[in-house]
Amino acid sequence: MPAVSEIRKSGDAGLTQAEQIQRAVLRSLHSRDLYIERQVNSMLKVLRTAEMHVKAKLVDIGDTQLLKNGLEIRQEQLRGIQKGIDEIIRDMKRDQTVIMKTTIKDSFLNGITSSIGEFSELKFPHYENLSHIDRVKLAGQVMSLIDQSALDFLVKFNLQLLGNVTRELADHIKQQISVGIVTGDSIAKIGEKIGGVITDPDEFRLAGKTVFKTAQTRVEVITRTETLRVYGHGRNKFYNQIGVRRIVWVTAGDERTCPECGPLGGKEFFINKAPPLPRHVMCRCLVYAARARVCRSGQPVH
Repeated sequence: MPAVSEIRKSGDAGLTQAEQIQRAVLRSLHSRDLYIERQVNSMLKVLRTAEMHVKAKLVDIGDTQLLKNGLEIRQEQLRGIQKGIDEIIRDMKRDQTVIMKTTIKDSFLNGITSSIGEFSELKFPHYENLSHIDRVKLAGQVMSLIDQSALDFLVKFNLQLLGNVTRELADHIKQQISVGIVTGDSIAKIGEKIGGVITDPDEFRLAGKTVFKTAQTRVEVITRTETLRVYGHGRNKFYNQIGVRRIVWVTAGDERTCPECGPLGGKEFFINKAPPLPRHVMCRCLVYAARARVCRSGQPVH
């Protein structure tokens, strides 16, 4: 079966059944990836806001002349600066927590909805005439059957990952400020080491290691990887609910497809024996129900 990228060049007309299936899956992938991009951008926007506030604190350092006479540090004022950094990062963590909680729950629901949409688009028995409202209602019904504690665990796990990032970000910012003051670095030099959020891919790749660049990488990796994971859980929940027994693995099929995932493209697996998704950090693979295994005589297989 062709990889997803191979059918982007063709239209719907004249496609084989396998290509029609992958066309539907491609639409799910496109919708999934657009959502992920929005959530990543939201997380980075919060990080960028924290960066701006930190840079304002650096200006405060200059205004209070903490760098005057090298090692002559005004300890009380320095502690005030560090407390301000903690408050900035605390606010960042609060805002990112809200985004991540929404992302996890929405991604699970999106995974369910996308699978229902594929079934409807491919005119599977009992799904061919579902309206958009019907699909949303059905997804909500499936969502209501999940173990809420399992979803809460996913949320807590991701918040713990983000908590590690925010804690280390605060520590490293304060460290750079303290060391910079002790060694007599200029405000500009301290700001250079702290860095900032870089959204341009080429500029990001060429930039040296900084405190905010490291945090940006980790925030993006966590958001992308865990959103993909929960989205896959949602699809599998729907498949298990209706009795899907076999699934087909789909890779992105482009130059970024890794050696670990490439050989899996197009392979069928029993749903309970398939390799876990994501296979690795930032994995973009997806699975879909093998049509011949879904229904028998117009009825879901249980």
